[in-house]
Order: sequence, then C-alpha cells, then structure tokens
Amino acid sequence: MNIPTIAPLPSFHHLKNALNLSHDLVAINSTQRRLIDRMTMRPVIDLDAYRFRAVIDWIEFKVHFGRRTQVQHVQEVLRRLLSRDSHIKPVDPGPGSTFNSCSIRVQEPESMALIEKIHVEFARTFGEAAGSLVTGIEISVDAYPKKPSDRTRATLLGALQRTIWTDRDLWSNPDSRPRTVFDKGSGVTTKKLSPGRDKDSTGLSRLVPENHDAPFIDGTMYLGARDDDVMIRIMDKVKDRQRPDLTYDALSDNRKRVRIEVTLKGSAPFLLGITDVPSLRRMKITSIKKRFFQFKIPTFSRRTPIRTGADLMHNAREVWRAQTYLRAGIGGLMTMEKAGDAYRKTLLPDLRKTRRTLKRLGPRKWGGKRLAPALVSWTGLNQKVDAAIRQLDKREKTAWKERS
Repeated sequence: MNIPTIAPLPSFHHLKNALNLSHDLVAINSTQRRLIDRMTMRPVIDLDAYRFRAVIDWIEFKVHFGRRTQVQHVQEVLRRLLSRDSHIKPVDPGPGSTFNSCSIRVQEPESMALIEKIHVEFARTFGEAAGSLVTGIEISVDAYPKKPSDRTRATLLGALQRTIWTDRDLWSNPDSRPRTVFDKGSGVTTKKLSPGRDKDSTGLSRLVPENHDAPFIDGTMYLGARDDDVMIRIMDKVKDRQRPDLTYDALSDNRKRVRIEVTLKGSAPFLLGITDVPSLRRMKITSIKKRFFQFKIPTFSRRTPIRTGADLMHNAREVWRAQTYLRAGIGGLMTMEKAGDAYRKTLLPDLRKTRRTLKRLGPRKWGGKRLAPALVSWTGLNQKVDAAIRQLDKREKTAWKERS
C-alpha cells in the first residue's frame, strides 16, 4: 500500500508554475494505544525560513457618553492619540446626528494600554454615563519569508490551510463549515471544501475523497460563519487597508506575508478575560494560542502482510483518508470520519439481525473507551506560533508598565 503524500495547491486564477506541498511519513514512537504502529504525515517545509509575529488587528468597544455629541467630535479625540481614523458607529442617533452611545473600532492599536488611554480621554471630554463594553477583537499571526518569495508564502499557506485545527462545531451550521472565498473579478464566490449533510442524502458522498475540494492559495480560507462568535481566516496577505471603493494599498515584497486571523466577538472575548476597557489590563493573550491557534497533522497505519479482506479494506481506507487530507486538510478528514461513523451506525441493526439469524450472537465484548482522533500536534509550527504570541504578550505587559 502506497499512501499518497503530495498535496496540489490550486489557484483560482491559474497562477503560473503549479505548486505542490510534499509530506514526509514519519514513524511515531508512542505507547498511547491510539498511536501504536502509526506514522504521521508531516508537511515538508523549513519553518526557520519564516519570521513569525503576532499582532492585534483591531479592537471594538462601545462607550456611553455623559452628553450628546457627533462623529466628527469623537474622531477629533481619537486623532489626538492615533495615526489613522477609526470607524465610529452611533447607536440610535437623534436630531443633528447626535448620540450618547457609539461603537468604535480602532485598527492596529499600538497596545491595549493605548485603548485605556483613549477611554480615559473620552471620559474627560464627554463624561461617562455607563461603563464601556468590549464587543470584538481580532488577533493575527503573520509569517514573513526571510527571503521574500511568492512560492515560499504559497507553500506555508498550503500547509496552514491543511493543518489548522479546532474542536468547535463547524458542521451544525452550514455557514460555519470550512470554505474558500475568492474574487472572480465580477464578484466574490464561496466554495465549501467538503459536502455537508444537506448535500449527502445517501450518507456516502462525504466518504469519497474526490467530493472534497482543496482551498485556493489565491483565495481566503474561512472556518466559522461571519456571525459566529469565533471566526478564523487564513490568507496570503498582499493587500492592506482595503476601502469601500475597492482601492487598497499594495504591499511591497518584504511586507507580504501569510496571515492567520482569529476574530472574537459576542461572548468570545470573555475567553480572554475581556469585558470592559479596564479589563484589558488583565487580558490573557497567551490563552488564545491553545484555543484557536492549533495545528495538527494526521496519522496513518499499514497492515502488512495482508492476510484477510479486512486488512485490504483497512489499507484502502487509509489511502482514502490520506487523499482527503491532502485535498481538504484536517477539516475535510474530520468531516469524512464523522460521516463514516454515522454510516456505520445505520448498518448496525442489519448486522445484528444477520448475526442472530446465523446464531452467532455471542456475548458482547467491550472494545474499550472510544479513542481520540488519530491526529497529533504539529510541534514545530505550534512552537513558532506560541513564541510569537508570547512576544505579543510581552510587548503588551511592557506597554502597561510604561502607562502605570
């Protein structure tokens, strides 16, 4: 049995020179029952060829002023402390477009200590009728090739697309499922990477590798719906400050990077210990790594020599698992295995009936507790991302000390 190890990296716009992502099959030396005699499929990529940096993309908070004001006056206060305008959304504006409450999104804040300084400045200027509320925050990890190269970025992007992992439910809501979004020129198109239950009336289509699709390297991969409390995006970041009129700032080669963005809103900021602006001082940035920036790789097993039809079926299934991972990544593999579990349950009544008919129904043997998914941590990448997030946490703590 030859397990495939090459993942094609397709592009919607058919970029020149087709790219592939190679993998190594590496034996696992583990005594864990679920990993005995298994091997990992690890992307072949030099992670030391990249510089990783974590940043806070934006933070959004709601304030309640002690008197009515207008957008331009709020923006004037913000300009005293920021180098660019912020998005201000009034709540229930009245005559003259005045309001007491508004939501403010600050892009690329220098630090959370600066957000607290802005909040204090608002209270001095307008008064404060009620406490603030943090309604959203986005944190990213960027990977810059040390030697700028489109191919080097594409290779890492393909690896991230396939190894990003989450334990959140992405299947109950069809809009939350992993997908690739790309610009056709005439508009944005979304393509789901794996078929959902709504398109799987037979219960079998998700078991076939060819029914799973690979994300485009010139598109953006999403996990989670836009209205979910948590959404993850993975992209090749070549544009910045995209505006409603479709203009943008093209990045120079040394600023282009692969980006993983995690957007938290609704109740999700509470996971970082964030409630109001003063709580930002206690924000647990490092906890976001374990929750949302996790990368895993699949494991496989071979049965040799082949003595039974069951051995042959096992090896064929492992090939299908590998093909599905190489196309749609860990998300596609998890979808396939969930569908397989569901399909096997539908067969149990007939299997039991057959065994009774053949008078072969013996005492039931307990197979032990269900094993965890056959995935393992991609240690190298997780260490790089963990170090970047620790550096962000260190910069934040330094900023708070300087403010004290």
